[in-house]
Amino acid sequence: MDKKYEQVEFLPGSTIDHVVNELLSYREKGKLVSAEFNGVILYSDTVTLDSVYREITGKTKAEFDTQYRFLGK
Repeated sequence: MDKKYEQVEFLPGSTIDHVVNELLSYREKGKLVSAEFNGVILYSDTVTLDSVYREITGKTKAEFDTQYRFLGK
């Protein structure tokens, strides 16, 4: 059986954290939604913070934050 996802959009400037948290809130409500973010299609029923960071940046959230801090940002 194919799952039917409602398409949602995010405003330009949305962060990975914001998008993932929104998708997780849809999951908690039992809603199947999908969204495109930085060229990647994300699904509310499978999204995790680390998986999205890995897909978009090539690093986990912790690795990304460590590198970002190291760069003095």
